[in-house]
Amino acid sequence: MPHVTVNYEMFLPGGHHRQPRNTSIELNLAPTAGGDVPDPGTYTPPFFSHLPYTLDGGSGMAELLFWSVTDGVAGQVLPPAPFDQAVAASPLTITAWYYPISGPGTGGGGTAIIDDAFSANLGRFIDDTFVDVTSDPTLTSDANVIGIVPTAVAETLVAKSTVSSTSEPFSRWIFNDGSKPINNTTLQAPQGSTGVAIAIYEQPQQPTRPSFNPGQYATWQWVDYGTMVDGGPHPWNPLVNQLMIGVALANAAPGFNEKVRSELVRVAIEQIKLSAASIEKSIQSAADRQVE
Repeated sequence: MPHVTVNYEMFLPGGHHRQPRNTSIELNLAPTAGGDVPDPGTYTPPFFSHLPYTLDGGSGMAELLFWSVTDGVAGQVLPPAPFDQAVAASPLTITAWYYPISGPGTGGGGTAIIDDAFSANLGRFIDDTFVDVTSDPTLTSDANVIGIVPTAVAETLVAKSTVSSTSEPFSRWIFNDGSKPINNTTLQAPQGSTGVAIAIYEQPQQPTRPSFNPGQYATWQWVDYGTMVDGGPHPWNPLVNQLMIGVALANAAPGFNEKVRSELVRVAIEQIKLSAASIEKSIQSAADRQVE
């Protein structure tokens, strides 16, 4: 069975340096979770929106910024919320990434933001030259080498569409606890802003389209009191199948081209109405026979 490993790591902004990267930029906040999961299966990582930490003799609180999930080849970045992860044949590493909001190690003081870049496939921060400070080009070198942008005035950061360490394109910015629009490489840092800005590099996630498979409903049968079971003949079965075919068509409609989608929805609704009317008539007929 594939193994799932879940880590809880805090990004360390104090003394931050990107090129070369600090020996340690992460602080482990909680014991590793995970376990073996059937293939295929689902795993729900334990969720903590905040975790306490100790550093340099002091203590503070860290807030969850995002999750990363990778099998070492392909990965994705997810928002800071509970989720269920599908598991197939490959082992997975799931990491909850936190940022300190109080306590030691929260930065060097003053008004500035920490900036960095993250690869979903690699599941880690990357060291590439990835950003231009277009509002003040003299800040671009420090933004890439040290990973800091002063915000005594408002600044504009523009991430590069691609970087050398990964084939993933730029996806979006995460600024403190908020994710910015997909594919928008520009980030506006307001005057006096603090915290962290992370450029996410990630392959576009392909939406899962509903498949039209009426056969999956073919063995659904209705028995007394409206209970669905699998197998066995029943006099209402053809009508139920007709109803579920309409439901399947409605469910599949979003996956069709928009030019035919509305017509499919109209046909599905009509199919459901006609089938429901036939079922209602059958139920009433059966009830009338019982009265007799």
